Amino acid sequence: MMGNSQLLSAVIFSVTFFVFAFAKPKGYDVETRQNEDGVVIIPANCDRQLESETGCITSPNWPRKSVDFNECQIRVKIPDPNKRILLTFNNFTLEGTTSCDHGNYVEIRDTKTNRQNRYCGTSYPFTWLTDSNELSVTMNALSSKVFNRFNATYITLEKAPSNGCSFVLVNEIGRYSSSTEVHVKTPWSCEAVILAHPNERVLVSFKDLYIPNCDHKIEMRDLLTGRSKAVCGKHAFVSWTSDSNQVAITFDRSDSRTSVLFEYEFLLRSRNESCSPLVVGLPADGLRLTSPLFPRPYPSNLDCQIILHTDFNQVISLNFSEFTLEPATETNKIDSCVNDYLQIRDIATERISRLCGSYHNFSWTSHSNEVVLTLRTNHLLDYIGYSLIAKSLFRLSNPDCVTITQTADNGYVLTSLNYPDEYSMDASCTVFFQEYPNRYIIFDFEDFDVEDSEDCTNDYLELTSSTSGPLCARLCGKKEPFSVTSDSNEVSITFKTNSKIQKSGFKAYCSIVNRPPRTLENTECSTILREKSGRIQLPTNPDWPPIRGSDCLIVIHAEPDERIRLNFIDFVVSDLDSDRDFVELYDISLSGKTNKATYSGHLHPFSWTSFRNELVIYVRDENEISSVSFIADYEILPRSEDGCELLFTNPTGIISWPFDGESKAEHCTVIIRTDPDKRVLITFKTVRMDMADCSQHSMTIKDTTTKRQSQYCSTLWEFSWLSDSDEVEMEFTHQLTNFAQVQAMYGVIPRTRIAAFNQFLTAPEGIISSLEHNRDEIIGKNCTIFIQVEPENSVVVTLTDFLIGDEQAENTATITCTGQQFLEIKDLTTGRTNVYCGEFDLFTWTSDFNLVAITFHITTYPTYNVFRAVYRSLQQIEGCDNRLTAPTGIIESPQPYNPNTNCRNIVHSEPGNLVTLTFTNFEMQPCETDHVKLIDLGTLRTEVFCGSFDLFSWTSDTNEVSVYFVSGPKYMRNTGFKTEYRHVQRPLVNECYLRKHDTTELVTLPDFTIKDVENAECIIYVYNTPDNRIQFTVEEFDEVFNCSDSGIELTDVATERTNTYCTISHSFSWTADTNEIKIRVFAKKDKLPRMIAKWKSVARIGEPVISLEDSGHIKLTSTFPTYQYLIHVEPNYRLIINYMHEHDAIQHCNIDSIKITDSTTLRFFQDCTFFDGIMSWVSDSNEVIIDAKQIAGHDTVLYYTRVLKAPPSECNKVITSDTNLETNSGLETANYPGMYPNELVCDMIMQTTSDNRIQVVFKEFWLEIPNHMGCHNDYLNVSDTSVGFHYDHSERICGRLEPISWTSEGNSLLLRLQTDKTIARTGYIATYTILKRPQPAPHCNKTYLGPNGVISSPNFAVGLPQYSNDLLCYYFIKGNVLERILVHFVIFDVELQTPCQPDYVQIEDVATRKTNIICGEHPNYIWESESNEVNITFITDGSRTFRGFNATYTMEHKQGISYCDETLTDTTGTFHSPDFPAKYPNDLNCVYTIIADPGHFIEVIFEFFQLETSPHCTNDYVSLSNVGEGTSQRYCDKHNLLKWNSTTNSATVTLHSDHVITDNGFKATYKIHQVFQPETCSPIHLTTSSGMFQSPNYPSNYENNLECTYRITVNPSRVIRIEFIEFEIEEPQSGFCADYLQIPYATQNLKLCGNLEKNVYITDSNDVLLTLITDGSNTLKGFKAMYTSVTMSDTPVTVAPTQLPFCSVEASRLTGSYDIIHSLNFPAYYPNNVKCRTIIETKKNTRIIITIRFMDIENYKLCDWDYLQIFDDVSGRSTEKLCGSLDAPFVWESDGNLVTMIFKSDDILARTGYYGTYQSVEIVAPTPFKKPGSKPKPDKNSYIGFGR
Repeated sequence: MMGNSQLLSAVIFSVTFFVFAFAKPKGYDVETRQNEDGVVIIPANCDRQLESETGCITSPNWPRKSVDFNECQIRVKIPDPNKRILLTFNNFTLEGTTSCDHGNYVEIRDTKTNRQNRYCGTSYPFTWLTDSNELSVTMNALSSKVFNRFNATYITLEKAPSNGCSFVLVNEIGRYSSSTEVHVKTPWSCEAVILAHPNERVLVSFKDLYIPNCDHKIEMRDLLTGRSKAVCGKHAFVSWTSDSNQVAITFDRSDSRTSVLFEYEFLLRSRNESCSPLVVGLPADGLRLTSPLFPRPYPSNLDCQIILHTDFNQVISLNFSEFTLEPATETNKIDSCVNDYLQIRDIATERISRLCGSYHNFSWTSHSNEVVLTLRTNHLLDYIGYSLIAKSLFRLSNPDCVTITQTADNGYVLTSLNYPDEYSMDASCTVFFQEYPNRYIIFDFEDFDVEDSEDCTNDYLELTSSTSGPLCARLCGKKEPFSVTSDSNEVSITFKTNSKIQKSGFKAYCSIVNRPPRTLENTECSTILREKSGRIQLPTNPDWPPIRGSDCLIVIHAEPDERIRLNFIDFVVSDLDSDRDFVELYDISLSGKTNKATYSGHLHPFSWTSFRNELVIYVRDENEISSVSFIADYEILPRSEDGCELLFTNPTGIISWPFDGESKAEHCTVIIRTDPDKRVLITFKTVRMDMADCSQHSMTIKDTTTKRQSQYCSTLWEFSWLSDSDEVEMEFTHQLTNFAQVQAMYGVIPRTRIAAFNQFLTAPEGIISSLEHNRDEIIGKNCTIFIQVEPENSVVVTLTDFLIGDEQAENTATITCTGQQFLEIKDLTTGRTNVYCGEFDLFTWTSDFNLVAITFHITTYPTYNVFRAVYRSLQQIEGCDNRLTAPTGIIESPQPYNPNTNCRNIVHSEPGNLVTLTFTNFEMQPCETDHVKLIDLGTLRTEVFCGSFDLFSWTSDTNEVSVYFVSGPKYMRNTGFKTEYRHVQRPLVNECYLRKHDTTELVTLPDFTIKDVENAECIIYVYNTPDNRIQFTVEEFDEVFNCSDSGIELTDVATERTNTYCTISHSFSWTADTNEIKIRVFAKKDKLPRMIAKWKSVARIGEPVISLEDSGHIKLTSTFPTYQYLIHVEPNYRLIINYMHEHDAIQHCNIDSIKITDSTTLRFFQDCTFFDGIMSWVSDSNEVIIDAKQIAGHDTVLYYTRVLKAPPSECNKVITSDTNLETNSGLETANYPGMYPNELVCDMIMQTTSDNRIQVVFKEFWLEIPNHMGCHNDYLNVSDTSVGFHYDHSERICGRLEPISWTSEGNSLLLRLQTDKTIARTGYIATYTILKRPQPAPHCNKTYLGPNGVISSPNFAVGLPQYSNDLLCYYFIKGNVLERILVHFVIFDVELQTPCQPDYVQIEDVATRKTNIICGEHPNYIWESESNEVNITFITDGSRTFRGFNATYTMEHKQGISYCDETLTDTTGTFHSPDFPAKYPNDLNCVYTIIADPGHFIEVIFEFFQLETSPHCTNDYVSLSNVGEGTSQRYCDKHNLLKWNSTTNSATVTLHSDHVITDNGFKATYKIHQVFQPETCSPIHLTTSSGMFQSPNYPSNYENNLECTYRITVNPSRVIRIEFIEFEIEEPQSGFCADYLQIPYATQNLKLCGNLEKNVYITDSNDVLLTLITDGSNTLKGFKAMYTSVTMSDTPVTVAPTQLPFCSVEASRLTGSYDIIHSLNFPAYYPNNVKCRTIIETKKNTRIIITIRFMDIENYKLCDWDYLQIFDDVSGRSTEKLCGSLDAPFVWESDGNLVTMIFKSDDILARTGYYGTYQSVEIVAPTPFKKPGSKPKPDKNSYIGFGR
């Protein structure tokens, strides 16, 4: 906060600046003064006198500089003589430094006392206080070199007291004392003003200060900043430092006890102001201070000054965490810091420390309340500087409860007061030890006995480091000798007692120790560790260089009741001169014998255990070349509770426990330590303990380095224990009331450089590895490992990753090692020996008895010799424990089969071999007691077998198998087992061998390196339990073509059935006969084929049957209730299964069923309904398993054949469905509606249940057209797989076809699409439906496939006059896709009722859904289909009967759709052959139809014409004909200009090409010409299948008073569709049509006039008469119409249309191109009981897009209650009924320009309705042929049923 003087100065300065800134320009009010140097210019405001009590004094021309004038004087005279003047200079710049010449200075003078000072140079802001009320300031500025100027303000203060204790002190140093004699009765105020140079501070140090009365405190005040401090009480050695150059100290002397004695000095302020703060008061958590730029190097030429000030009753502690400055010029001399240094000064006590170089963490605590830190650097080297935390601490009083005695060696003895007698009550004191920064302090407590309490809250001793805090937990209780070592140079010891219990206290030795000098190399290696565990590493960072030329001191501290264990993982002292470079370990102890050892060299991992609570690691490294490095882990351990601890370091000794023969200690510890290059061998003669409970009586032996330990109780055996390293710990535990005795001898043996060899292993299991050695050190040596287990055990050694010596050429019965590298394994009891060399991945060796020697022979330098091994003990079986080593043999259960028998046979083969056991007989039960256990001794794979099994096998993973027989206590009538064993060779390259047991794994070969790529093989064994068989599935396999070179071989291990395959392009399966298969993948000349495979287990159930032929049949009789039938053919084939099973009305699915499963895809089909006929199933792959269950009398006949599969492709599909009468989409070619790919082969399997069949309807079908060979290029082959054994029911389809269908007789279809590499089309899109297969019935439910036949109701077939009641008969007529079906009902007599409901015949075209329902009597009724399949359903009720029907059917060929057909209706146009001017394709039949209006003819001109030449134009030709006339003209060859005119208004141009030669084709134009004829209204009769007609004079107005007739007659089997292209007849008046066109429609004559409600009308018959009537008044344009013949209507009943009312009178007919549509009352609720319509009619040649944007209509099931439905009045297409709400807008597009919207609501629950818009879009002109991807045509019968 700004002081009052500062604030006032700022205000005056601002006003002054304003005045001077706007003063008159130079030249005004200017006077001159003559002096000895001539005439100078004196500014007008130079000489003046001020009398106000505050004011501003500035240099002339302020703020501009002042030059060329002298003796400019300003006087201040305050009228009040009791005032004095405080002058504050805010800015001061003048030429000069500390000494001023006569021409440039500012002189300040008290004009009464004549005290004066002269200043120049540049100064910080400063003050000058007068003694009186008068002041003068004189300025001389004769130089213009610098910016001479100043600015000052002044205020007045009360006059200083005039007495003997008030002074103005101006000397550089001085002393002040208040001891001047005064009269006590007179109140006396004293003031001392200390004035320093402007660039100096004032340091005031109070040597004695006593202010007894706190109402009159002494105050120190900085006259510039106003900062002050007021205190009272008694103080000594405290100080106060000012901010600026002048201080006033005031106090009251009215109390005679008041004493003030201080010394002062002036402190020059630093030139580096940014790094020189004055800090008053320190935060509670301390203040961090660093050198500039820390942690980067500090700058050069620094002069930083930091002043820290705290309260008078506190001191300042500086805790340095980093200190690195330029080193001293002379080592080990603190006062030799002359370059860069940090000086710390305690102002009051004058304690000064000058520091440089580098220090570990240290503290510096002041004795008073102020410290000055001065950092000075030169311009040479820079270092990182320092970082510290400054804190305030309360001053300590002198300790009165502790005695300190100095010893002769400059140490101390520290004891509690009265020691060894009891210490005092309620004592509390602190001893502070303070040493140089390069030292630390050790406290060694020889005796410690302080009152014990929880958490030491009563009496305690506490040691605290100034740097890091508490050195250990509070100490209390009674403790064994211990030590505490500080981590820095300052320690405080606090001893506190209460008034309860007093003890003898403590005695400690204190030693001051020099820390190793800190260097760059050992910066991080000197420390104290206090954690419970950790790692010590030198160098501390692996990336740093080794330490050299340095010392490191590491202290590990534990609590007094703990000890420390060091485990050296790595240790190197490379200099052999251990006197210069070494590592020393010792316990900290200042008295008595020290546990100490010194190490150097390259050492094994070793341990070192302390016997005290602090351990020192001292590292000495003097040699610049040598390096010391090590890694050690340490841990804190508890010390013995009973103090029973012994250390043995001699090389030999005897251990006898209890130690004194009758020890009272329950817990004892023995440490045996030798050199790191040796180990300890202990031989136990006696280990006896009564009540051998190891939890209470035990001996534990532990290697302290490796942590390996063993625990023993009583044993009868003499045994040995060998350590891994140099140190062993033995712990003895027993209860004193029980007997215990241990007698042992110990010795030491050398540790070899190979830690894993030359061992004596006694654990029941272990690991051996040759990878833990240096190969250079074992050349020419034999390394032996002894393994000794308990006497009743054998040893099983399992070796892995074995590569020693020469590799074996092949696996043989015995291994011969001719080289000098091998491994020898020997049973030392029996002498059985095996020698091994070569490369093996895993094998085992089992000893006969308990002692084994393994010797590793290496006599020459190895390229690579390695093995790993594990061993374990195996308990022997008394009486029956055999080792079998012959290559083959038989193992049987003991005979006779006796109870309580155990027997083991271990079969041993050479490494690299396997053992296969084939069980030919197996019967053992019950499983709880009687079984055989098979154990692979290498992998420990174990399986237990019991029960009864057929033939099965078991192959080991490695070379040794244990066959363990166990029988229970009871006698059982078991036959036992018999197995044949044999040694089986496996590949030498171990990566090529796999053993698999899991059924979920996926294996990929080869995922390894093949050494011999010219002759490689991989072998896989897959195994499962005996009650299963293995189903192996190959998902991917590289195809090869010579099975003698490469392939895959699959073998059933038990039956040895084998198959070899190579030309494989599909995934396939191979199912074994039994539970185990062997797969061999081989390559003799090429690389190993890639294979991805998986497998699963299949239960072995029922009577097994296997078929391996390409096709066949079998009868499964009911002799066996269950069968498992395996059918397997070669890969790349699939199977078609047909079966027949006796049908039963009652299903027995649990006992009478068939399940067929594809082994590869696992797709299965289960049947228990058994349709009365042939049932079929098509597999995905080459193998199926049929599980059959049969009841008595129900046999199954199975047929199968193989079919070559399509190549693997994403287009291959399997569709399974069992949903009846559901239409499914999604059958389409790839890329549809784009072009399908070339060179494609796709298989699609369609499968349903046996009582269903499949019906496929192709809505669009366009493949490449057939050639002279038929469908040979691109085609779809459809096969009904259910009838393949009776006749071929398949069809190959191609070309472009109208909607067709293909219905199966059975329950499966196989479709294959195949394309070549040339022409591609859009393909097909189809739907399929699952239908029920009609059960066979007499003269009913029949399928007709021939080209013609007779269909009749059942009564005609048996000669009855009338049909029966309650009939449901299905007749299915199936033709080829290029056929249509004509049904001629010669007799038709069925009960008549409108509509046809009781009895009727329904005829349906499957593809187009054209349907007619017929009843009544219709003789000679003809029905013609549009596609190739017809369903006829005959239904009768239970009442009246009639004659029925008798009909014939015939198949008619129909022409496919040509892609080049065109219909031309414009008045002029062009057309040409396909691909013109390139050559047209082969096999064309293009039809170009040109239609003109009646009364017109067509002129065709061929501009270019060139076709193949042939006699009579029999090959390629163009045929021109008139529609309606039978004549045509045929042209070929070349014509320059060919013209042709039609004789009617419709003509066809047909281009035909054969399959041989083509040419460039033709290009033609056509033009419509009108036939001149007078306008008459004579009757017109049109008989062609299509045409156009119009009103007279059209497009001009028709005449008045006309009656014109138009008769149209077409094929009797068709009806007429009339579409009005334009209609303009006079509007009706009052509902009456004056002019109209009359048309028969729906049993009535409609009169059409005005605007039509729709523009398409379909008649009911093939002959119709239209009449145009006009009156005598208005005439209009009339009409133009087009007609075509279409199939008969879908419904046999014609009902006159009933027009619904309009939904809105205002919007009854919407004709704009865009408008809004909504429900009634929207957005309010629509009314109930409404059914109305809205008509949208737009311009011709447009279609309508309707978007429903919001909908809220009552929602129920199929929208039967309330709904909206939209109808296309042109095509008859409609939406579904819409109700509910929308998640997104609903968009619908019409086919034409007329749409009707029907809205219906019931009598309840009205809602908001709907809201939307519509818009019209133009219809794009038709293209010459239907482009790929166009939408399918709507169903032709979809218009029927709309009620219109």
